[in-house]
Amino acid sequence: MGEVICLLEMRGIDKRFGAVVALKNASLTVKEGEIAALAGSNGSGKSTMVKVLAGLVAPNGGEIFIDGKKVEIKSGTDSVKEGFATAFQDLSLIPTMSVKDNILLGCELKTKGGFVDEKESRKVVQELLDRFHIDCDPDDYVQTLMPSTQSMLEVAKAVFRKPKFLLLDEVTASLHYDEIETLFGIMRELKAEGVSMVYVTHRMNEIFQICDTITIMRSSETITSGQVSDFTLDDIVYYMTGAKPKHHEGTGEVSAEDYTDRELVVDIQNLSIAPKVKDISMKAYRGEIVGIGGLEGQGQSEVIRAILGAVKKDGGSISYLGKPTKYKAPADGVKAGIGFVSGERNNEAMFPIRTISENIFAGNSAKGKLFKFLTSKEVKKFSQDAVDTYNIKIGKLKDPASSLSGGNQQKLVVARWIAMKPNLLLLDDPTKGVDIHSRQEIHDIIRDCAANGMTVIISASDTEELMDISERIYVFYEGEVAAMLAGENKTPEHLVSAMMGIKSSEKEVE
Repeated sequence: MGEVICLLEMRGIDKRFGAVVALKNASLTVKEGEIAALAGSNGSGKSTMVKVLAGLVAPNGGEIFIDGKKVEIKSGTDSVKEGFATAFQDLSLIPTMSVKDNILLGCELKTKGGFVDEKESRKVVQELLDRFHIDCDPDDYVQTLMPSTQSMLEVAKAVFRKPKFLLLDEVTASLHYDEIETLFGIMRELKAEGVSMVYVTHRMNEIFQICDTITIMRSSETITSGQVSDFTLDDIVYYMTGAKPKHHEGTGEVSAEDYTDRELVVDIQNLSIAPKVKDISMKAYRGEIVGIGGLEGQGQSEVIRAILGAVKKDGGSISYLGKPTKYKAPADGVKAGIGFVSGERNNEAMFPIRTISENIFAGNSAKGKLFKFLTSKEVKKFSQDAVDTYNIKIGKLKDPASSLSGGNQQKLVVARWIAMKPNLLLLDDPTKGVDIHSRQEIHDIIRDCAANGMTVIISASDTEELMDISERIYVFYEGEVAAMLAGENKTPEHLVSAMMGIKSSEKEVE
């Protein structure tokens, strides 16, 4: 019996961008019909490895083999010819084009006369949408769809090309529980058909749930690889970071009596915000970390933004520190001592071309008077203190924020607000697309803030994150609170059941 030839093998891959080493003697092996996890902290080189296979980055050294034969991938065209299709976290979809035109771009279906077959095109695209449980019309413009729907379309577009190798780079970052389950079902079908997949994710539970093998990278190099079943979570964190992970004790049981001596910071009663929020009531106390869970589009983001004053409520009330909020703009909320961190850092949280120091000081300047003169010394000291305190890895303060890795960009945004010492910190999926080490650092920062009396309300698409960091969790379903989980009732099973609208007699602890 001859030796089994690996379907895909990358050997000794090197890539430099000027003086920056992105890949150093990196390697990856994927067999036919295998789902291979590619793990590592932000900046470890895993996305660059995917881009090499996609033909977007040309390596400076190394070799790529398919079925034992050496190949060269110098462009996207070469990648497609070798059987690769890629779904990126930073979507390749064209926002101003329809769903149908995006999916069929470059693969248009033609009639015998050479014209685009509109009828067949709609039929094929609709079948693909049905397979992925995507609720939209083929003629809808991509820019009108929710972020999670766009992410599913990104994967659907890649699958439509019937690839031999499917590259998935952080595709679940914007997805929620039900969408991830749909995606995993399709991945298992593709695996059974012999499709090989490279799966990049920061969600460790997904690796154990869907992947066969794992390759772990750190500092541009491949550190180790093997069967997922041979690794524990602590093993993966250790290889990714070079350090043993910290463990935090659970919050224990929580009852109403625990809050009798704590100040009520946020009191929301019967809040409605058309069309998603129908009747939300929740509370947050001094020094508490309150989680908000639920499937995509259940009103989580709207509630958080309503507290800040960024979204207008249609009914109900929001009280902050015992007084009804009447904010006309987010700046009013900031002046009242409220901070806000969005997981959509490129769109809502960061100024990519501005300097690191300007990004950090931005929140503090919004809190002050208009037209106040700021000295460079004042801005530099405030920013440097935040960088040092929260261990943000930077070059220089004058470098653009876009020069940082994803994890450090998000730590920058968190540091901006925490440095202002707000009474209330609102977090809307703050660690989306952030590596596990940076996530742990951000969680440590949040826990320290809560221990020092700051109130934190966090919405997260990752159920494990909510379970790990929250003292209590309000679960939203169809615009209402389906459950409030705390103490011994705060379990993954109860959380998922409430997210899916499944009633439980034990679901509430008040």
